[in-house]
Amino acid sequence: MHPLASRRCLAHLTDCVGYLGVAAATLPVGVLVVTTTDLGRVPLFGHLVSTVPPAIATVLAARAEAGPHRATWGKRRQGLEVVGRDGGAMSLGEALGRNALKIFVPWQLGHLTAIGAAWGGFEERDPLTLASSIAVYTVIGVHAWTGLRGTGRGVHDLLAGSRVTAVAPARA
Repeated sequence: MHPLASRRCLAHLTDCVGYLGVAAATLPVGVLVVTTTDLGRVPLFGHLVSTVPPAIATVLAARAEAGPHRATWGKRRQGLEVVGRDGGAMSLGEALGRNALKIFVPWQLGHLTAIGAAWGGFEERDPLTLASSIAVYTVIGVHAWTGLRGTGRGVHDLLAGSRVTAVAPARA
């Protein structure tokens, strides 16, 4: 196992608490729209609206990793930072690409699966529901495998040219 794997996992889990906060903060708006309009009956609307929380979380993480700390809140708690190809800070564009692969893609695949399941996609053998279900578990598995083994660089790190390094011992 990679030496930073446990710290990276703890950092990600810590960040996920914040992402849940983003989802919870957007929930009242979604409930209001669904209960006061006919848009809630349109399956495509659910797919479009479901992109909002992961998009917000992706941008927040990218800004944190491209900023002066080079780390999300969870990474800072674990004494980690993200560096770009040259060993310095990533640009916002690089950080957005990195976090889109790490946060947005798996989250949205999960949304596609959940929305499809809610509309009977598994029972009706809906191709989008079945494909998104297979894809979400594949993506999560590949992220976990590449992040825990070898160089510890996940797919999102490899494609963005980034790596996570230790800058301090983890805080207790």
